[in-house]
Amino acid sequence: MRPTRRGYMITLICLTAFSAGIMYGPRALDAVVIPGVVALLASIIDVGRVSEPSIERTLPPPAEPGTKAQITLTIEADRPVPVKAIDTVPSGLTGTSVIETIADGTNVEYELNRRDRGCHVIGPVTVRLRDRLGLFERVFVIDNTDSITVFPDMYPLTPIAVDAVQNTAAPTAGAQRGSFEGLQEYTRGDALRDVHWKASARYDELFTRDFGSAASENNQIDALTITINIGRQDRVPSEFVDAAATAAASICVEALSRGAAIQLQTATESVTAVAGSEHSVLEYLAELSVSSTSQNTITNADIHVTASTESVSVSFGEHTVDFVDLLSIENVESQDNEAVSIAANMIDNPKAQTLDHNHDSNITVDTDAYSDVRSESSNISSEPPSDDSKTQSKYT
Repeated sequence: MRPTRRGYMITLICLTAFSAGIMYGPRALDAVVIPGVVALLASIIDVGRVSEPSIERTLPPPAEPGTKAQITLTIEADRPVPVKAIDTVPSGLTGTSVIETIADGTNVEYELNRRDRGCHVIGPVTVRLRDRLGLFERVFVIDNTDSITVFPDMYPLTPIAVDAVQNTAAPTAGAQRGSFEGLQEYTRGDALRDVHWKASARYDELFTRDFGSAASENNQIDALTITINIGRQDRVPSEFVDAAATAAASICVEALSRGAAIQLQTATESVTAVAGSEHSVLEYLAELSVSSTSQNTITNADIHVTASTESVSVSFGEHTVDFVDLLSIENVESQDNEAVSIAANMIDNPKAQTLDHNHDSNITVDTDAYSDVRSESSNISSEPPSDDSKTQSKYT
């Protein structure tokens, strides 16, 4: 417990009046000192009787960098008192998290900006609780933490890249649901439309409907495998890890939007997703790190995403191209993002071999490989891409 600025002022006034009363008579004691002392004692008793408040935090669903996150706090004490709450915000998020309200159980909101990919921990909360007169306050540090997930950036691909993904995923394009086979425990990434609410309410645990595969002997449905490989941990800059996550996310979302099932593989984990369950892949990519991919030795994947000290490349079979060459130029021009602007310059000027990056590193464009992919586009698809092939990133 400690005095507020107002409390210090009242204390100073009382001391001044007390000194004047000693020098000039007791009238100052009756007029100022006694009321001031009574107010100070009442404030001490008032704030001392309040116990530690409870706090609940409600977070928004995951989203991409550059979007806003609305955080809701519910602060409740054993009786309504003025409070000032300061939520601890990690470095991957920006914004002001200071709230002044009454601790009566009402909801208060503040807004943060999602800046960096990852799983960011918010909290603990520092609560300054004041008495009704605002003369004294108590400070509580409430160990209440939650995690907010920021997905990787996702960008639409060029028609050539869309054709490459679509044809690579051709064996899975006809994936359909089978017949209902029973219930299973909910796992991260399951579609909410498959939740069996009656069974979940009965057993106090989420269950989803299990649909068998619709594949037949002549139409086997295989997952499109995508692998991520990052070089040595002490050499690959962090921005290339983010770029690898962005490349994998963009390709995965494109494949899922076309009805393909995908299997994302790294050295430590394998994540499988079907159309409508993008979150499982995006949540994994949000936490992608060098340690989970640096020892990846998978060689039989359909698509390889590789990050080195100079570039992030994507391989479709025998053809390899720098990831920035796969970005849709129309999408690049519409984005207010430094990384995308870099990609735009590289696409507009394919003869440029290197481009200085913000972090003193170089991004190398493999123009020969890009020409190979462009020349092979007629073999990848016999039909020219339509406007519908320029898809936007989709997730709920």
